[in-house]
Amino acid sequence: MLRLLRIKDKEHSIAIGFSIGVLINFIPTFGFGPVLSTISPKLVKGNPIAGFIGGVAFIWAFPFMFLLNVIVGKLLLHVSFARAVQAASEPAVMEVGFKLGKAFFLGMTVNLIFFGIAIYFVVYVIVKKFRREALMFVYKHWKI
Repeated sequence: MLRLLRIKDKEHSIAIGFSIGVLINFIPTFGFGPVLSTISPKLVKGNPIAGFIGGVAFIWAFPFMFLLNVIVGKLLLHVSFARAVQAASEPAVMEVGFKLGKAFFLGMTVNLIFFGIAIYFVVYVIVKKFRREALMFVYKHWKI
């Protein structure tokens, strides 16, 4: 958090960079998450350092975000995978896989939109209102 507050850039750039960095963890990137979280903010004029910080800070949460994608998609599509798997024969396994994939992508899309907006506004407010006070507190009270 301290490293994020020390970035010398506009609040919007920091907030958009950080939120895109965090959102990369909702997408299965197969190990390229930190690289994508650094490159992606540049596409929308966000801060790449803030994107890297956001991507690396929440890389541990990828399994939870993956599961959240499936749960949200399942709720929106009203699909019961347990019943489908129990009744599945050989040809029906592909159908269950397609339903799971569709639920995952729908949930991922909804989560990217919802969490992207929420994280952006939270980080924007924190950087805009509390950056100076937090850095002054650290400067006066911490021995760095």
